[in-house]
Amino acid sequence: MPIEPTVLDHLHALNGNAQALSIRSCTVSPPIEHPWAPPYRLVEWTFRHDVESFRRVVPAESTPRQIAEAVMSHVPGRRFCQPGG
Repeated sequence: MPIEPTVLDHLHALNGNAQALSIRSCTVSPPIEHPWAPPYRLVEWTFRHDVESFRRVVPAESTPRQIAEAVMSHVPGRRFCQPGG
């Protein structure tokens, strides 16, 4: 079963966050494993009125709620995004 609908439900349930309500799509990769690092998932999301897509890496064992919280949390530093989603 895809994890994305559950993540979107958690994103939209985040009370008081208008940004969470404007998320148009969210995709979560299957766990990616490399011999030199712990497994992870790549999360990509877009907003309704934005052409950019945003990405974030989360641990592979993250729950849908943890993924939603990671998407909405601030990451200090440079912002990297993919134009044209």
